[in-house]
Amino acid sequence: MNEIQRFSFDHTNVRGERVILTNAYQDIIKRKNYPLSIEKLLGEFVAAIALLRDLIKVDGILSIQAKGNGFLETIMTECDEHRNLRGIAQWDESKTIPETIDLKEALQGGYLVITITHKNGTRYQGIVELVGATLGECIAQYFSQSEQLPSRVWLGCDGTACGGLFLQRLPKEQEQQGDEDAWDRFTLLASTVKQEELLTLTTEDLLHRLYHEEELRLYPAKEMQFGCSCSRQRTLEAMASISPDEIREILIEQGTVSTSCQFCAETHVFTEADLSKILGDQSQTH
Repeated sequence: MNEIQRFSFDHTNVRGERVILTNAYQDIIKRKNYPLSIEKLLGEFVAAIALLRDLIKVDGILSIQAKGNGFLETIMTECDEHRNLRGIAQWDESKTIPETIDLKEALQGGYLVITITHKNGTRYQGIVELVGATLGECIAQYFSQSEQLPSRVWLGCDGTACGGLFLQRLPKEQEQQGDEDAWDRFTLLASTVKQEELLTLTTEDLLHRLYHEEELRLYPAKEMQFGCSCSRQRTLEAMASISPDEIREILIEQGTVSTSCQFCAETHVFTEADLSKILGDQSQTH
């Protein structure tokens, strides 16, 4: 299963989403030899960006990046308008990685940056403090800050699949009729979800287990997949930011310039002729 699905509760102002990813998640983690605990944390970030991407409408790319001073140097996931997912984590490989990761400990003094990048180049960023030990608590804090909407997030990953459950209380004027206890009741029930259920059950079965006594509306599922936005042309354009003298030195030493995408591990090789526009009139290296 690689899908995300929305749902809502009739006669209330509460909506939700559930995502579960197997192949898409495996396509991300297989490109690097991650310790299992980092694999799991990266999976939670993948599930989180999938949930956010379906909630935050943007014609472009949405990303979550975390940086800090602990053993986890950076972790990043992103999703584009076609629901293509990619992600990466970097850590201090000289240190022993604990079997269970506390987010605040792993990213000591760190923070989350949620970035919206529109196709026209416009960029908006929101910075979220690491308010809790879990990513779910941080994402809930983001919605509380940016949209002033009470939200709860449950994330899970076992190294094989990753998934998430999201609930949000919309503004009171959108409430269809007064079920004032609905939010507390729904979040209390969601808090009973087990990771095994989150990662194995279909969305219909999961919601039935949690909310079989509630009037619930389930919307069509949307497919998600791994997809990298890198390309030979984009890589060549990015190399324009490198000093021509530095490029010439590499060409003299190696004969070509090669770069590998950190997300998908694809390698692009460029000859002196490929780089002639960047090198200008002094393109001859020997």
